[in-house]
Amino acid sequence: MTIQKKTCLFIIATILVFSCSSPKKILKKPPVKLHELTLSKGISKQSDSAKPLSPTSNFTSQDTEVFALMRFENLSGSHRIKWDWHKPNGDLYISSSDYPLSVTRGKYLKNATVWHSLVLKGDDAVDYPGTWKVKLYLDGEQVDAKAFNLTVRTSLVALPAGRAPRPFPADWGLIIGIQDYAHLPSVNYAEKDALIMREYYRRILRVPEENIIMLIGADATRARIQGYLEKYIPANVESNTTLYVYFAGHGAPGIDTGDPYLIPYDGDTRFIEQTGYKLRKLYQDLKNMKVQQSYVFLDSCFSGTASRAAEMLTEGIRPALLNVKDVELLDDSIVALSASSKGQTSIAYPAPCVRKVVA
Repeated sequence: MTIQKKTCLFIIATILVFSCSSPKKILKKPPVKLHELTLSKGISKQSDSAKPLSPTSNFTSQDTEVFALMRFENLSGSHRIKWDWHKPNGDLYISSSDYPLSVTRGKYLKNATVWHSLVLKGDDAVDYPGTWKVKLYLDGEQVDAKAFNLTVRTSLVALPAGRAPRPFPADWGLIIGIQDYAHLPSVNYAEKDALIMREYYRRILRVPEENIIMLIGADATRARIQGYLEKYIPANVESNTTLYVYFAGHGAPGIDTGDPYLIPYDGDTRFIEQTGYKLRKLYQDLKNMKVQQSYVFLDSCFSGTASRAAEMLTEGIRPALLNVKDVELLDDSIVALSASSKGQTSIAYPAPCVRKVVA
């Protein structure tokens, strides 16, 4: 956890309670009522109230925070409140832990608003685009939950005025980005890079947005990759089509043969022949489509190591025992760019950087 995140935790863990009037004496205890959880890009804090600003369920990496507000009516007694923020894969990203929420004994608050926030801009949360969920617990029981979408907004250099090129209607793009695998270590920034490539396809390569296929995370199974490459895309491309294929994720060689494989979300290196997608087969699929040109971008390596080369993808195997074969492109219409050559290791660059696409 970064120092920045620790600081943010300290700040946002202070949950404030506001009321539209001072606590009242209870003559007959009114029932407590909870309103629906509200998500917002900001809040308006006044002397006796808090209101959401720009309520929404859609956020980007350029937004400062995600605020989650809950309004109570007739709040009395002592309670514990907790907020849990879950990443798109369901894992807990951050929790406020239990925080006391008390009203003077014998009195109640007619209206009270509590909130918590998830820091986005400049924090690690933006490395996990997708559908998040925030859960609210009162006295140990979940009382509400709300889903929201987080997308990465990249820095793109705008095209000069008067030069807004139209898309090439016959062109297609396939983007595969797998960060969190079902059975293997994660690949840092893979899904974020895939989203950046979508913008590159659309803005620079001029692929129509409706012709861009995105297989991200758990959607990038072997069956779905095979279905798109063997059935869906061939049925829609034309002889004048330029096809772009991008893959960000693990690659590995067959232990016995050395044939390189792309590893889908549900791939297992112990059974690479059955669960992987052979690179040679990818090139054969592209050749069979008979399109004008295919470009393949492989943001992966086939050395058999995890993304930071700290561990082997197949337990008990040493890099020296693996021999990765070169793969021919099979046809002049296929151009491939790879992050590394056959035995090299491709690693993530940990330092933050600004990515720009220049027209």
